Amino acid sequence: MRRAVLLCCLLYCTGILAVTRPPGIITQPRYDVYFKAGETVELPCVAEGKPNPRYTWEKNGLQFNPSGNDDRTVQLPNVGTIVINRTEDKDEGILQCFAENDYGKSATINIYLREAKLKDFNVEMDTTYTPYLGESLTLNCIPPESIPPPDVYWVIKEQHGSFTPVNFDARVTMDHEYRLRFTNVKASDGQNGNSYACLAMNRFMRKSTVGGSNFIQPRGSSEVQRSVTYMWASPSDLYGLRGDEFRIKCIFAGNPTPDVHWKRTDGKPLPDHVKHSSFGQELVFSSLEYSDAGDYECWATNALTPQRVQRSMTLRVKSRPYWIEEPQDVELGIGGTAHFKCLAGGDPAPNIYWFINSVPLSKANVNSRFKKVSADEVMIVNVTKEDAMVIQCNATSKLGYIWGDVYLNVLCKYQLNPQETQDKEDYEEEQLLNILEIGSNV
Repeated sequence: MRRAVLLCCLLYCTGILAVTRPPGIITQPRYDVYFKAGETVELPCVAEGKPNPRYTWEKNGLQFNPSGNDDRTVQLPNVGTIVINRTEDKDEGILQCFAENDYGKSATINIYLREAKLKDFNVEMDTTYTPYLGESLTLNCIPPESIPPPDVYWVIKEQHGSFTPVNFDARVTMDHEYRLRFTNVKASDGQNGNSYACLAMNRFMRKSTVGGSNFIQPRGSSEVQRSVTYMWASPSDLYGLRGDEFRIKCIFAGNPTPDVHWKRTDGKPLPDHVKHSSFGQELVFSSLEYSDAGDYECWATNALTPQRVQRSMTLRVKSRPYWIEEPQDVELGIGGTAHFKCLAGGDPAPNIYWFINSVPLSKANVNSRFKKVSADEVMIVNVTKEDAMVIQCNATSKLGYIWGDVYLNVLCKYQLNPQETQDKEDYEEEQLLNILEIGSNV
């Protein structure tokens, strides 16, 4: 019996049984959450901890009591998740959920709660264009304000009120500023008297709005042959964000329709993850990489223009903050040393900010055993049971931020620090064998 008791005590003291633990967020919303006025929105916030954590919220930096706000907002039982019914514009704001027990305070990212909106196009007079057959033509589009940004299309307004999408090809396409471009006009572009219109769709709101009517009345009895001329291209100096899909495009006028080609002019081949789109007019980077930065050139020819007409552009790649080494939860025994690293990359390089139980390190109540080794590493030496805490790391730049939320859990005073030397590990094993031997002789 004594052997069993001694073995049970040893297991407990080595941390196999942990009866307390600081809280840790396991479910939280995205950075941006949209709602449609009048509908219901849910902001999940769930944490684990021993004992079970208590939940609080802040809105725009001030304490926010979901239950005391009004009867539209409720907090679900035993979690921090709040549900807002019959949403209104006053519900917008920056919210943050906190989970706290006696051993620390965890926090979600900042949640930007925004009302989705889609305004109508400005009232526009009907416009009629009368290009000669074979000439180029541009139809303008200025989308209305939309949150989140809208998807934009060009459609044909049918006489009975329905819409037919414009089919894009090498001759008819849309630039990145939503203008409809005809590299050369054909008689069929008259659409039998029907008009062209720009359509903006807010998918979140399940709503769309249509702009003014644009009529095309081609002139002439035969198409005019045109040599290649520049029509539109992405900016000559542009940048994208690492990890994002990215597109660059060139449109050339001419009849016959120009053939568009691409190359890098810095001596490097086009990357394998880059695909041609829009019938050769566009390069699509599925996930932008630092190595994609460089000089690019689009060029076009047709039967009347054997010499190249070209445009050059320089692509620079920036990056939101990203983890190189994300901070991790630490569990160890009394007397050990806990290390927390927050290694983040980005361009521009992010600044690192530390928090203790959701309080900035500069204002947190920490003792002399807590040390800031460098901008991206902190440590706590000779930990005690009272050192249990939640540590947060914010890596931020003008392009965004990432948030690490981890805990230090201090177990039993008898546990040897797993980060110590092999000699101590051997000592622990020897002690265990001695205890088992003593127990067997009792």
